[in-house]
Amino acid sequence: MDIEIEDILVKLLEGQTRLETEINGVRNEIKKNLIKIEAIEKNIDMIVEVQTSHREQSENSFRSTDLIIEEKTNLIEKSIKNISKNVKEVKESIEVLKDMTGRHEVDINILKRRPV
Repeated sequence: MDIEIEDILVKLLEGQTRLETEINGVRNEIKKNLIKIEAIEKNIDMIVEVQTSHREQSENSFRSTDLIIEEKTNLIEKSIKNISKNVKEVKESIEVLKDMTGRHEVDINILKRRPV
């Protein structure tokens, strides 16, 4: 009976040793995975920083471009108003000249100058 108990205790001890070995292996794998996870987290943080920086740069660039477009649009708008005013004055002057020289004579001279 003592031998049977001893055999059982030896088997228990062997089982416990195998279990401890497996547990240590699992712990090592967990440590490796934790190291990998930390590296991945660092990479994700870096990606987030880079994307945030790119977004800020893009927003600043768009704001700058919008301001330039607005300034140029205002300039074009003023130029068109100026040109329209000048054209209107020229048309008025031409009408006065036509009345002074005779409408038909001016129209004939205009037609003569146009290429056929």
